[in-house]
Amino acid sequence: MLLQTFHEFSNQAMSPIASVALHAAIGGFILAAITALAALIQPTRVHIRWADWAGAFATGSLFAYFVIRFVSDGTEPLQNMFDVVSLSALLVAMIYFVASRLKKLSSLAAFTYPAVTIIFLVNYMLAGTTSGGQNAPLNNPILVAHIVLTILAYGVFFMASLAATMFLIQERMLKKHKDPAFLRSFPPLESLRRLVNTCILIGLPVLTVAFALGFASFEAADWEGVLHNPKILSSLVLWVVLVVVVIGRRTGWLHGRRHYYMVLIGFGLVLATYVGLGLVEARSRKHSPAAASTEAPTQKEAGPCSGL
Repeated sequence: MLLQTFHEFSNQAMSPIASVALHAAIGGFILAAITALAALIQPTRVHIRWADWAGAFATGSLFAYFVIRFVSDGTEPLQNMFDVVSLSALLVAMIYFVASRLKKLSSLAAFTYPAVTIIFLVNYMLAGTTSGGQNAPLNNPILVAHIVLTILAYGVFFMASLAATMFLIQERMLKKHKDPAFLRSFPPLESLRRLVNTCILIGLPVLTVAFALGFASFEAADWEGVLHNPKILSSLVLWVVLVVVVIGRRTGWLHGRRHYYMVLIGFGLVLATYVGLGLVEARSRKHSPAAASTEAPTQKEAGPCSGL
């Protein structure tokens, strides 16, 4: 059912070339995820660079997909849930390649590629939330910048969450004096700690600027629904959590595993909010096809944070 929904979406909402690029990207990430997990379990038989080859192909294909989409449809890909989530997956993959080239973090691939694959599997369920090109174009450059910066910040924090997960797993195993085979290829705890801190120190200013631009694009009527918008509230909670993490680390009162648990809780809240809203929207569109085809969302409704 999910594959059929995605196939119908890809045929109706995009050009054949874009559809081929998207399918190639998804297939490449699935192959990279399987290879990376195999390399983590059997490092002597499977090389992690094989996963990176597949991941590089998939990332290039997904980049080509968005180039085609933006050239042909302008800002429309920024106005539906499917493309917003897919763009987040592209940024996660690109951040991984940058991070893994600056520092040897080969086993991070075993978490990154499966995570990107899961993003696309969830995206299958959100395929029906696209507007199929019926959105009004985004003519407000402030709103466009807000959306792009928000997606970029979420990609950075997603990488921080992956590194935090690896840190907690490795620390747990070391405390229990266990040495499973997959743990031997993990980066040192200090490298993971630095990656988490770097992602937060980069992502927090980006997210802050994105929020400021989002609020700057608000009209008077938009402020009335701020406290009732789950996307805005969950994003603000994430921002507050990250500010607390930075202050806690600087002052010394937040240390140990609590630091990483807070990162996971904050980002997990945002993920749950977006997945939940996407599923609700997909279900409502499925039961109301006429409304989905005749009602085009406004610019405020189309953004990833509904204006924030």
